[in-house]
Amino acid sequence: MRLFKFTDEKNKAIFIFTILIFTISSFSVFAQTEATTNDGQKVILNDDGTWKYTKTTQTNYIVSFECSDLISTETDKMTGHSITGAIKKLVISDDGSKNGFGIFLLRASNTIIFNIHAVGAGGCIDDENKMNVLFRDGTRLELINDGDFNCDEEFTLYFGEAFGKKKQLEIFRTKEIETMRIWTTKSYVEKDFSSDQSKQLMKTIDCLMNN
Repeated sequence: MRLFKFTDEKNKAIFIFTILIFTISSFSVFAQTEATTNDGQKVILNDDGTWKYTKTTQTNYIVSFECSDLISTETDKMTGHSITGAIKKLVISDDGSKNGFGIFLLRASNTIIFNIHAVGAGGCIDDENKMNVLFRDGTRLELINDGDFNCDEEFTLYFGEAFGKKKQLEIFRTKEIETMRIWTTKSYVEKDFSSDQSKQLMKTIDCLMNN
């Protein structure tokens, strides 16, 4: 039993051409491959060598940041003193904050302060524990905790004024972090940063320095 009856050769040719186009399109779709770039972005690779960002990547990828979205200033009405800080903590974690970093930045006078919660390694953090940072361009930094001994998972860094480290702060402001490691008395916490997370940290520092 025939499913299709063609009245002439022209209709038959149109039908065959339509099926051919559909088949080619189907192969083209299945030939696509999803991949992840070095900076964490999702892309679709086509078999002809072309590529494009996935819809998710295009939606989530942050092209630019505005200082008004990243920092705010609070003024004590009694003393008139102001403190400028990040509007919210930058969380670097892939398991619901059970392991990773919570980074809060602020500026007091001319000092930039990094207050970092390093969660998941156990133990305490003393004034000799270190932070190791690898940037995407291969630059590396090693910094010692400026804060006091504590068992609250807090690692603190001060930049500027009497604390110096202006060169190191400039590196944080201008280079994307790839991986950060913070040591505790028991072990260490280590996490990779996405490109968006790195850029957000860089821009927040820039806003605090120039606000």
